[in-house]
Amino acid sequence: MSDDDTGGATEAQHDDETAASNTGQRVIDALQWAAFAMLILVALIATLQFYFAASNAIRNFVTPDYRPLFQAIFNLVILLASALGLSVLVRRIT
Repeated sequence: MSDDDTGGATEAQHDDETAASNTGQRVIDALQWAAFAMLILVALIATLQFYFAASNAIRNFVTPDYRPLFQAIFNLVILLASALGLSVLVRRIT
């Protein structure tokens, strides 16, 4: 066997290992994105439940005269927190 034959076999083996490594990495990336999506869904559900529970608490513990004011302040705080989170994400993406 000549040196050219051995080099070709080693190169083919290296290509096979690289392809297997890329496939494994793609599977890991897909699993990470799936886990990320599930955690986002859970966080969204928890956020909605918190929002409705806080609104219900305002309805129960604040007198009717002040409910609109408390609800407006609560909604404003949620809006500002969301805007802050979105601005941080946009800065990281760009």
